[in-house]
Parts: sequence; structure tokens; C-alpha cells
Amino acid sequence: MIVTSSEYDGWAIRVVRMKIVMTDKNLDIWLTIPTGTRRQYLADIINESQISPEKIVIVHTVESEPIEGVNNIWDLDPVNIHRWWNRGIDIARTFGADYIAVLNDDVKLKNNPINKIAYGMKKLDAVLGYPLPYSGHLPGYCWVLDIKSNIRADETFRWWYGDDDIRMKAKEIGEVVYIPAEVEHLHGNHLTSTNEDLMKLTIADKEYFEKKWNL
Repeated sequence: MIVTSSEYDGWAIRVVRMKIVMTDKNLDIWLTIPTGTRRQYLADIINESQISPEKIVIVHTVESEPIEGVNNIWDLDPVNIHRWWNRGIDIARTFGADYIAVLNDDVKLKNNPINKIAYGMKKLDAVLGYPLPYSGHLPGYCWVLDIKSNIRADETFRWWYGDDDIRMKAKEIGEVVYIPAEVEHLHGNHLTSTNEDLMKLTIADKEYFEKKWNL
């Protein structure tokens, strides 16, 4: 089952059945994960991602030890998750990647979800892909981007709504798809809801998002 954005958003969901065959050896899929102090899930995410370690970019947002075997960069400037996303996206683009998965550091992956989403996107010529089912109003904790779209995160956003913004931009130029893939978000919005500073950034980001898209 693969559901396109128009079908999913309108609640008139049409089930599209197709077999995704992951045999294209030339498909270059990367992965980036921004992380701070919550590092306890990274080893499992890296292992279960089934992405080659040399194509994984860990963006450290606090002083920390590198993760062995992958690409490590440090961005210790003021909080901006969208800038952190772009650090990984830009590196993947520099190396000629086809797709990049952007994950939170608190997800649980099962049964090769990143490759499933990317290969499903390739088959449907989609710009942006999400797992289905998902939690929350949008699975910002796991999304896969077609690098050729040249979409980057808008760094005017600091903490929230940048994933909504990317989805809006993707819909302007192509297809957004939701593909059956097992990705569990372990802690939801716990980090935001318990941090007053992040809540303030979220409010400001919401105002900017609504103004930008005339909502």
C-alpha cells in the first residue's frame, strides 16, 4: 500500500498496491541525525537503518564524543534544528546522493524502513516520503528527501514547523508519498513540552509559518 499526499490529506484514501523491489544498486541513500545529550538510541538506529556507515552523518549539537564508523560534525551554535538538518543534507548533496533520510535521535526502526521509503519514492517519482502509519500530525521524526529537488530547510524556523514547510515546498514541485514502513517515535514531543525556551521558539515558528504560507 502506498498513499499519495492528496489522497491522504483529503481522507479519501485510495489504496495503491505495488511491490517495491530493492534491487537498484545505483540508488545512493544517505542518513542524517541531529543529536544532543540523548545518544542512547543511536547505535540501534545506525544498525537498523541498513545504510552504509560512510553515508551516515551525525550532527552533534553539544560537545560530545564522535560516533565510531560514521561521519561526525559538530554544530554548537544556538538551537536551530533546521540548520542541523541542512548540515546533513548539504553533505549528502556534495557527495551526489539520490536520497537522504532525516531522523530524530529517538526513533526505533524495524524491517529496513528507510530503504523501503526511498525505493517507493523512486518508483513513484516522489519528492518527499514518510512512513505509514505515523504518530502526530506529521512524521517530522522520519522523512526522506529526493536530493535532486534541491529543497533545503528554511533556517528562519528555529525549532518547529520546518518539516511542515518542507512538505509544502515538496507538494509545489512534485509528489509526497506515505509508504508502509515501521518507524516508532519513542518520546513524541516530550523534549519540547518540558522546555520553556523551546516552547517560545515553537510559538514564533508557528507565526512565521502561517505568515509565509498565508494561513
